[in-house]
Amino acid sequence: MLMNMNSSVPTAKFFAVRGIKESVIASYSLLGVANALALRDELFQLALTNSRSFESFVLDSLCWVIAVITKRAWIDTPEERRSEFTQILCEDIVGHNTPCIGMITATYLIDEVSGGSKCSQFRLPWEFHYACKTTFENTHMLRLFEAALKVIHRQLQRSAEMQHMPPSGSHTIAYERRSALHIADRVLGWAFTSSDESTVIAASFGQSKGGSGAGSARNGGQHSSSRDSDNLDDGDSSGLAIFEHDLQNRTPLFPQNWQSLLLNGEVLTMFFSVYEATLSDQMHAYFSPGSSHLALQCLVQISGIRGKDIFAATASKGGDTLRAEFARVIMRNQLQMIRHVCSMDLVSEGSEDMVVATTQMVRRFIETQLEEPSSTVVANQQLHSLAFLVIGVPEAHEYFGEVSKFICMLLNAAAGILRSDMLQRIDDDFGDVDNYFVMQAFDELASAWSTVINEIREWEYLEDAALNVEPSAGGDRSDADKQVSNHSVLSSFTHFLVTTAYLIRSEYIQLRMLMCEDSVSSSGSRAESLSLDQGLLAKDYVVYEDQLQFFALLARLDVRTSLDRLYENLCSRCNALQEEFRALEASASEGTYARSGDGFNQHTVDLLHEQTQWIVLMIGFTLCDSGTSERVLIPKPVLEYSATCSSMEQDLVVQCIMTMLKTLEFELASPLPSHSAYGSPLLVETLFWTLQRIAPVYFLLDRSDYRNVSASIVTAFGGSADGGNGAAIINGILDLVKRTFDLWSAEEDVLQMCVSGLRTLAQRAAIAREVTTSPQFAPLMQYFTSNITRFPEAIHGSIIEALALLACHSSAANHERCFADLKSLILRSFSQVVHTGSFMARHQDARLVNQLLGGLDMMDGLLSAANFRNMEAVFALFFEVQPLFEQLLTVYACGEEVPRQVVQAMESAARYLDISSLPDDEHMLRFSHCFRELLQRYQKSSTNRSTLLHSDTDIESLSEIRSLISAMSHLVHNEMGFAPDEVSPSIAKAVSEDFGETEVFGLYCVYVTADPSQLLAPNVLRIHIQLLSEMVQYRLPSLVRWLPTEIWARVMDTLLAGIDHGIYDVGQRTYEAISKLGAYAKVTGLTNLPAELREVLGQGFKQLLSKLLHALLFSPFDVELVEYAGSALVTLGLIDPEHLQSCFRELFSQGESAAFAERLSSTLAKFNADLEACEAVQGLLASTKPIPDPINSAELRQPLFEFLVNTRAVLRIK
Repeated sequence: MLMNMNSSVPTAKFFAVRGIKESVIASYSLLGVANALALRDELFQLALTNSRSFESFVLDSLCWVIAVITKRAWIDTPEERRSEFTQILCEDIVGHNTPCIGMITATYLIDEVSGGSKCSQFRLPWEFHYACKTTFENTHMLRLFEAALKVIHRQLQRSAEMQHMPPSGSHTIAYERRSALHIADRVLGWAFTSSDESTVIAASFGQSKGGSGAGSARNGGQHSSSRDSDNLDDGDSSGLAIFEHDLQNRTPLFPQNWQSLLLNGEVLTMFFSVYEATLSDQMHAYFSPGSSHLALQCLVQISGIRGKDIFAATASKGGDTLRAEFARVIMRNQLQMIRHVCSMDLVSEGSEDMVVATTQMVRRFIETQLEEPSSTVVANQQLHSLAFLVIGVPEAHEYFGEVSKFICMLLNAAAGILRSDMLQRIDDDFGDVDNYFVMQAFDELASAWSTVINEIREWEYLEDAALNVEPSAGGDRSDADKQVSNHSVLSSFTHFLVTTAYLIRSEYIQLRMLMCEDSVSSSGSRAESLSLDQGLLAKDYVVYEDQLQFFALLARLDVRTSLDRLYENLCSRCNALQEEFRALEASASEGTYARSGDGFNQHTVDLLHEQTQWIVLMIGFTLCDSGTSERVLIPKPVLEYSATCSSMEQDLVVQCIMTMLKTLEFELASPLPSHSAYGSPLLVETLFWTLQRIAPVYFLLDRSDYRNVSASIVTAFGGSADGGNGAAIINGILDLVKRTFDLWSAEEDVLQMCVSGLRTLAQRAAIAREVTTSPQFAPLMQYFTSNITRFPEAIHGSIIEALALLACHSSAANHERCFADLKSLILRSFSQVVHTGSFMARHQDARLVNQLLGGLDMMDGLLSAANFRNMEAVFALFFEVQPLFEQLLTVYACGEEVPRQVVQAMESAARYLDISSLPDDEHMLRFSHCFRELLQRYQKSSTNRSTLLHSDTDIESLSEIRSLISAMSHLVHNEMGFAPDEVSPSIAKAVSEDFGETEVFGLYCVYVTADPSQLLAPNVLRIHIQLLSEMVQYRLPSLVRWLPTEIWARVMDTLLAGIDHGIYDVGQRTYEAISKLGAYAKVTGLTNLPAELREVLGQGFKQLLSKLLHALLFSPFDVELVEYAGSALVTLGLIDPEHLQSCFRELFSQGESAAFAERLSSTLAKFNADLEACEAVQGLLASTKPIPDPINSAELRQPLFEFLVNTRAVLRIK
């Protein structure tokens, strides 16, 4: 093959090189290390000799093969020879050679040793790649990195000469610089190995598939530096995007011996200088495409240098000193870069890379530094990380000041786009300005600045706590002086943040008002596209939640000033709206409506509505936080401001809320029917959303929740016992709810938000009691029950649920009357249809079907509102309508919508009706029988429906399957009360067995009514596996007794599909179910089962064992699931040890040498010995319980991980 390198045909040389690579990998054991290294050295000399005569693609391939041979022989090569070759590469890198063979080879060598997707397929065990990496990274890679830095430094010194050089000379410099940046970029993104056991285990098993993320879809990452080349797994990487910022985008943890380079101020500054130099390389497109991008990548990485090792104290400097010096260098250079960026045209597309990368490096630096703890102690208290930066780095104030200016300039630049000719093009290309890179850059800095604000709050808390501690007798006076000094710095920095917050808020408000103008002006042209996305994600309070939360943080730094600005804007636009409506009303009364309504007034009103909506959102986010799981209180800064106000009239918190209520009242006043087109359902919806956020926090507040309560808030919104006006406010809200349904009866989103507000009022007992005692509640109840057919069917259930929840807080008599009204309404919707003589003749009539669907939805809403006050009555109603449900399932056996809604009602019944509240066993059995009869009727009716539905109904059919599975899962939870092994604490054994039969039949229904492919859909499989796991855990004897053999085969197939699944919950539940089922099979021996079922289970266990063993030994596996999977593996191995041994014999046969099989055999023998000594395993084998507990996975951890890591190190081939 070497002879082919003399060919005059470039492709022949190329394929000769590729042949050498494959031959060395395949025949290395025959070639030997000495011959391999000799071949490598010969190829390296060939490359050096022909560096200018070989074509570039041939030369690249030749350097790649040199790197491959080097890695293949790396473990067998003595350290002296390794160092010698590394030195040769370094000398060539710094030797002014062009093209630089050492540079190209080093780049390929780093890629190969990293073990990631750029690594060649060596067909060698994982431990080989891991050993190469551990011996390469801290010595050899460090030297290569240093050599690359020398090249960059030399090129910077020659940058002034480029202006006087011929084009070929400047091209050479650009080429060398880009090549050196390639090495630096790879090194700065390297994932270092660690001696920590958990890190080694995680590396052995590969990327974690579990977890979730909540990154904003609007936060772009053009310069993200996630590097699959640093992963020793090239398998599934679907989870990388989820953790993009938190994991993959963080700078690696460099070891301490990298301090001399990475904490060197000149080196750090050099990276900033080289970026400036690469800007001139853009003209050399052939030699250096992307060199500026590589430089930006490096800048982002070095801005986030972190970790205790890299900042570990040296003989001459402490860790905090090193951190302060590093931060100072980064701040100085980023300051220059920020100023340079701000001097550019920020909206030009040519600025995009630099603008976005600059914001990313600022964010990376700020967030990383504020995560790093300081070791400095003042007055027996660790110095806060933000205090460390502000106090320890002289440039900190200037730096944060420039960052705040940068934020303002980005907002101002976005506003400039809205005033320029660029607007139409950006709207066409990006949808709107919010999707343009300027706003993405703003989002990066907003995240960083939010971190600063949150940290200043923590710093304030720590300082206040320290000042309240009495100094100890004889304490160090210097500590007290430092504490006072720190408090002074805190006050100064807080004042700075307050000042900058005002500027940022002003720019953001101005930008949002301009965006409203753009939105209204272009609403006609974009109406068609917007109509395609009117769901939840189209709501401004969802899409822009991150920006609004940032605004709220800024506003709470100075509540008085921020609310003053917002209140002024709100009042001015509300007054302008009223003037417009008065003018319209006057023109209409004079008969000139048509002339005045030519478009000008409509545009003005729409603009005022849009701007008012955004101001309301800003106020809503400022006044309180969102919260679902825990009680949300008034934010401390808002409460402190309100407490300083002498009256309600001066309290802008109160005035803002009252003005929003007045605005809502005005919007619902409807001056004339002809003016209804001028109203804004979006504004009404937003106002109700804001009230839903504010009402539980401010209305009828509990004074015991606060140390100091604002008198004006109590007076405005408190209860009558506190002298507050909260009752009147609630009365007014109920009236506004009725007006909303009158005026916007066809706007589903508005009505849904209005009803959601009612449900929110029911969450707090004090507010709910005030609602039910209000004189407005009874008329509102009557209004809904009399007019519910006027409203969209989709909200019928929500209305019933809200009314039922509120009624539960009324007196006994009123509650009984309200429930009777709701019950009558639901039964009437059925009886008027089902009990008529023409029902069968008209049952396909669309209006009749819609009426039935509305009744089923209302029943579902009432079931969702079940609680201790109405539980008995809801149970009685369920028993009453159960025959109607059966009749509907029979009549609409060939339909889809009605059976789907019946299943949804069954799910709500299983979920919300508390079986333990029933008075006796008879009622419990009745509920079980009713549920089983419904399941039987559903199963029979489903045989008349095709399981292969049309594509346009796939989502609906999956929803029906999900509801059925969820119903059975909730029934198990409800009846068992999470008690193990079919021992319910509140239900008799006979009742529990009857429920077991019902639940098993429900599982049977799932399998016979659903297509197998539908059960494997991700959203269905998650709850499907959950149900299986719960049935195996709680209902194992019932499953064995009642579930047919053919369904058991489907169950085993489902468990087989759950092994090594990408969804964490699916995997965990699968392994838990296998462990429980396997423990039962091992202890009982399955001797009492029919032979056919024993055969199905035995064959299923074999398949499960084979797939699970293969997954644990070969696949990228979530390390957090290894314990669960290991417990299942051991249990399956105990059931069928012969099959396990046959699996291992197959593994032994894969080895190419006796040493391979010997090592695997010894590893397995040690694992077997560990299992024999494991108390958890012996406890299972000795168990006499009818339903044994599975093996405790925690006790298996040590021997299991040792076995798997050692085995995977040999078997996982790359």
